Amino acid sequence: MLERSDYSTDCGQYAIQLDSDDLYIGDGVVRRIVAELEAGPYAMAIGSYTMVDFLLKEIPPGLIDHREWSHENGRRNNALRVNGLGAPRAFNTSVVRRIGFPNVSYGEDYAVALRISREYEIARIYESLYLCRRWEGNSDSALPLEVANRYDLYKDWLRTVEIQARMPR
Repeated sequence: MLERSDYSTDCGQYAIQLDSDDLYIGDGVVRRIVAELEAGPYAMAIGSYTMVDFLLKEIPPGLIDHREWSHENGRRNNALRVNGLGAPRAFNTSVVRRIGFPNVSYGEDYAVALRISREYEIARIYESLYLCRRWEGNSDSALPLEVANRYDLYKDWLRTVEIQARMPR
């Protein structure tokens, strides 16, 4: 399950997660994310991104906006229906301090998003906020089948934990 870590008290009200090989699309992205968080108020905000190669040229499928995850499809439980929620991911640090982050090397962001969605609304930003770089040898490029299956099994387990937690007792 999720475990608490020794979080620094020096962190601000929000923390924004972006993978190390990705780039914000412009200077106003952080302000845009914070404005969305504060418009709610929300415990988390998730944006959209554009797939690019190492030279920053757009590659298929282009924009990834996860529009299948929307208010119309069910605010709380719709996150359980998708295998990814988008990025960048921004968190209200007081909520994350309370629920904790799992100590895993894959899927920690998905686990936290599902856990947050159990109690809180998550803001969605459907315009592209960053460039997600993919190239041969990239960590998400052409995963071996056994690794992809392990990752999917972990996400299935997370969804099971969340479904059980949301059932009336």
